[in-house]
Amino acid sequence: MLSGAGENGKAPDLTFNQDQIDAARMYVQNSTRRSIAPQLKKGEADTVAGSQYVGLMNQYNAMISAAADPQEQRIANSQPSPATKDLLKEAMISPAAAAYYKEFASETAKSTGMMSAREFEAFEVGRRYANTEYQADLQSLSGENLQREQIRIASLNNWLMLGIKDELQKTNIIGGQLLASAARDEYAPILGTLYKSVSGRMGGQ
Repeated sequence: MLSGAGENGKAPDLTFNQDQIDAARMYVQNSTRRSIAPQLKKGEADTVAGSQYVGLMNQYNAMISAAADPQEQRIANSQPSPATKDLLKEAMISPAAAAYYKEFASETAKSTGMMSAREFEAFEVGRRYANTEYQADLQSLSGENLQREQIRIASLNNWLMLGIKDELQKTNIIGGQLLASAARDEYAPILGTLYKSVSGRMGGQ
């Protein structure tokens, strides 16, 4: 899920090939989306007990969907994206970017001409901050060219910050669901007992 399926100790892949995508999806199925109970047949679901069963399954599936979302989003962001093809062609105009691509781009990116969203973000950051050839180019920039590059860097930083914000929101949603689940586990038995006590006294009057 984090570095792509393969042998132990392999270098992480930011763009997955189809085999790695299939393996990651199976990992989510086995680790998070495992079935805990059978589906009811139509006749069974029409009973009172069946209706309660379906309701509980819907609640469970909602929680599981939220739990699996970070992994499934990572898989989506690890797939080659056609939207990166033209962006890479534009970036390759720069010799410094082309040199960085040649050294660090994944095999999938080199064979398809496309990167995943994850790899493209890493490429955009890395070719500017971990690339000595870019540092040399930057020193030679002046005037409008330098201003345009500063705007590109600011836009990239804004995009990365937006990604962090989105991830924090997802974490907060899942955290809220876990808190709600813990609250139900703690308070449902207590409230149930008190309710029986209250209703019993009212009935006695």
